[in-house]
Amino acid sequence: MRRALLGVLLFVAGCGTLDSQQPDGGRVCYLDSDCVPDACCGHGTGAIHVLDQPNCTTVRCDGLCPLDQVRCGCGLPVCRDSRCQVAVSTEPRCL
Repeated sequence: MRRALLGVLLFVAGCGTLDSQQPDGGRVCYLDSDCVPDACCGHGTGAIHVLDQPNCTTVRCDGLCPLDQVRCGCGLPVCRDSRCQVAVSTEPRCL
């Protein structure tokens, strides 16, 4: 599903990459599914390895969608160059 969404983002709106790698480089990733937003509820400003994701079991998502966050800013955590990064749409509403 995540790969399909990324494909749609790339095809329809174009795609760029935020410089959102962890300062230490983070864990090596191999697949896009290895990467998740760095905060709960699809929020966060970067992408991290799924093994480093925060524990969100007690977090209640409020449904709000801040535009400066990963998913609501039209971003998608991806594995690029063996590190988790956020691919973002270059569509005007996403900038």
